[in-house]
Amino acid sequence: MSESQDQRVMIVGAAPGRDSDPTRPLVPTQSGQGAAASLLRLMQIDPCSFEVIFDRHYIIPLHAGRSRNGDRFPKAMVLAGVARLIPLFRGRTVVLIGKKTASAFGISHLAPCTWGQQILGSSSEDNRMTTIAWVPNPCGINPWWNHPTNKQAGEAFLVALGQHAFDLSLRGLAA
Repeated sequence: MSESQDQRVMIVGAAPGRDSDPTRPLVPTQSGQGAAASLLRLMQIDPCSFEVIFDRHYIIPLHAGRSRNGDRFPKAMVLAGVARLIPLFRGRTVVLIGKKTASAFGISHLAPCTWGQQILGSSSEDNRMTTIAWVPNPCGINPWWNHPTNKQAGEAFLVALGQHAFDLSLRGLAA
């Protein structure tokens, strides 16, 4: 991974939606609906800039289908995805989208939209701290976003995140 790649903020979602392109994680579909579209609206950023300034991943790289309470999040696929992503987190700034995603990485104890630092994984060779936060899924059906104080804090967090990531990408281009 290049040095500029290491500096980009990483955003991780649970899995692509039914109509999403799994090769373009968290980029809104043409319909402009869903969590990815809501995320970009709240960040006040366009999809092209989003793809350039953020390193984006899904825990599960494909749509796992529907369950009674929403999209499926199969445990075996989640464990494999977490194991694949944790080595990429070390020494990085990471934002996880959704409580299920935060739980998969063991950080749901952090309050939403607040930063924490911890060493993820069990590698004794690489103990670089990960700066990490999680944001409740902004899809519109999440009750957290319905509370005015939470909505204001979440929007401020996401706007600041977008600006921070943009500033990092400009520094990377100048280097």
